[in-house]
Amino acid sequence: MGQEADRAEQLRAIEEAPVLARPAGIRERLIGPLSAAALFAVAVTAAANRIPLLVGCLALAVLFGIVLGWRWFHLGAPGRRPHTKVEESVSLLAVVTSAFPGAKLLWDNPAPLPDALAAATVPAAALLAYLVLRWRR
Repeated sequence: MGQEADRAEQLRAIEEAPVLARPAGIRERLIGPLSAAALFAVAVTAAANRIPLLVGCLALAVLFGIVLGWRWFHLGAPGRRPHTKVEESVSLLAVVTSAFPGAKLLWDNPAPLPDALAAATVPAAALLAYLVLRWRR
């Protein structure tokens, strides 16, 4: 009898637990690719042109802000499932690769356009991969 009461209590606790499968909203799905495009545009424009050091630092802060902003949004959003190991890895990849264009931004050494495009493609693709992984369920 005691075991049946424990089972009933466990079932009740499971039913009352919050659901961690809230899907991404339409605004989030629209803003995600737009922010990846903004990351790409800022990285290419800043890396391919000769800009002052202060502007380069601001551009680098924008790059990191976009990537980390999405991560913090997903960590703090109510009703979302925890990050998987793959999502954690891709998120870290997006943050680290955001520094690729940074070498050209901080040392006032503009890159040729193909190099700037390549350096900007990697963090933008990593951000998109992170967002798709977060939205897949």
